[in-house]
Amino acid sequence: MEQLGFDLQNEAVLQTLTKDVVKTSEIEGEKLDNDQVRSSIARWLGIEIGGLRPSDRNVDGIVEMMFDATQNYNDSTCSVSYCE
Repeated sequence: MEQLGFDLQNEAVLQTLTKDVVKTSEIEGEKLDNDQVRSSIARWLGIEIGGLRPSDRNVDGIVEMMFDATQNYNDSTCSVSYCE
């Protein structure tokens, strides 16, 4: 991926994370809008994308939980436990 341009690399990460969140939510019986998920993830990653539908707070919450679970899983100071 290092050989890909920065924009192309960001797009690949954004597509992968969007699919992951949407498919995981489908398994749980939750149908999420792709554009809202993409918009929320782009905001989390600091990627500017124009023309996307703003995400609602439910989508933002799911995306936040995904980022927290995948980035802070080993943080002993984290006050949220997803296993309880």
